[in-house]
Parts: sequence; structure tokens; C-alpha cells
Amino acid sequence: MRYSISVVIPVLNEADHAGRLIEELGILKDVEVIVVDGGSSDTTQTILNDFNHLKRINTVASRGLQLNEGAAVANGDILWFLHADSKVPKGWRELIEETLNESGAVAGSFPLRFSTNHWLLNLFGTFSRINHPLFTYGDQGYFMKRSMFHKVGGYKNFPILEDVEIQCRLRKLGRWKKTQTTITTSARRFIAKGILRQQLKNIAIVSGFMLGVSPVWLSRFYRPEDYDVVRPAAQFASLKPTVLNDSESRNGRFTRLPFWIRSWSASFLAMLGSLSFKPRAR
Repeated sequence: MRYSISVVIPVLNEADHAGRLIEELGILKDVEVIVVDGGSSDTTQTILNDFNHLKRINTVASRGLQLNEGAAVANGDILWFLHADSKVPKGWRELIEETLNESGAVAGSFPLRFSTNHWLLNLFGTFSRINHPLFTYGDQGYFMKRSMFHKVGGYKNFPILEDVEIQCRLRKLGRWKKTQTTITTSARRFIAKGILRQQLKNIAIVSGFMLGVSPVWLSRFYRPEDYDVVRPAAQFASLKPTVLNDSESRNGRFTRLPFWIRSWSASFLAMLGSLSFKPRAR
């Protein structure tokens, strides 16, 4: 079955990547490209002016909100959420359609490879082929039917981990599928922060979230150097900036672990973050 596809790309200071990605996507029949800018202060907007076929939206810097804003104006049967630093595989349209046509499939993504060749990054890419929430993230290019996106209510307006959260809700409705072909993403964060250090941080953050730790509290460990500037805490006032998001845990979002285990895990994450993940002074 032939579907129309809407590609939603959230951007924030992506002058080095956005133009290349849009060129790769090209101008295809029944494919619309929607770029949602969270308030770029570099030349991203100037670069986007070169592409007349785009739908462009300006909003605040919150990836979940940006993705929802893009989906709200999308006309395609399928929504494909792409990070701006992605490099799409050849035949991506056919891969998405074939995957969603499989029996019971509600959504899917691509295994990952990194733009930098390093044995650790190659290992992380291999793990991304595992079809489990702990190994599946937004940089793998989530795709789903638009009707399914609206059925689950879209993304949560979290400062981080909105991709993990919506994925877990979608998996409750049917099968999450991964293609055999990889999508390429930039290794810039790993290179800047240290490959092993960044991956250990990612594992700790996602594990904490699975145990019921608030994404607002966890966000301090993901981007401590510019979180208050780029994504002001006031944007997430409706979420509790506490260690444990108790209401979600009690409702069994991911687990029904006893409170003392979740409390201990949160304390461990706090210690780990304070001891290991603060940027070094220069």
C-alpha cells in the first residue's frame, strides 16, 4: 500500500546539519517536510530560506512540544520524526512502508550507526538493533501512522526522554518494528563529552526514568551546561521537579517496583551524577 509521508524535523541551532538533511530527503511526491524551529540563534533560519517546499513552524525549545507542533499540521498518512543531524538511508520510503505493512505493526524505527568510526560507537550501534525500549531512541527515526500518533496523544512535554515515553505507550498497542537498514546520526555529543562517559550517563538516565524518576530531575544530568538557558524550567512547570514522579510510578507507567527501591535508585543516580558527570573546569 502506498502512503503519503510527513517528515517532522525539530531544530535548534542546526545550521551545520539541517540543510544537508533536507537536501537528502529531496522533493518527492506525497512527502511533505515540516521543520519546527525552537528559537535558533545561529544561521539555521537563513539556511531554511533556501527551501521553498518546506512547512516551517516557530515555537519554543522543547523537543516534545516541537514534535507535537509539527504533527499537528502534518497531512501525511505516516509521520516520520527525524533529528536534524540524521543521514537517511537509500530507499527510506519503501522501508517505512514495508515495515508498517507488517502484521500487528504500530510503529518502528531504524537501527543506528554513527558518523564517526570508533569501536565503542560501532558497538553501541550494534546494540541499537535490539528491539527493546532500552535500546531504542529518537535519533533512530521513529515512524508511525498519523492515526496511531493521535491515538496515544502524541509526545509528552518533557525536557528529555519524551522519545522513550511515547515508545513505551505505543508498544502497549502492538508491535514495534525495526528495519534491517541503518540510519546514521552524528557522534558530536559523544565526541564532546567522551564516548564511554556519555553512554554511561545515558544508561543511568534511562534506567532512572524506567524506575519512575522525574524527567525534569534527570534533565540536570543530560545537559547541565545550557539547560536553564535553552530550555527554561518554567516551560515544564506542570511537571514535578522532584526526584520521583510518584503519580506515574503508582499508575504503573513502566514498573510497580516498591517505593524504597525507587528511592534508593534515585539516590544512587544523584550520587553518580554529582561525582561523575559534572563538566570539568577549564
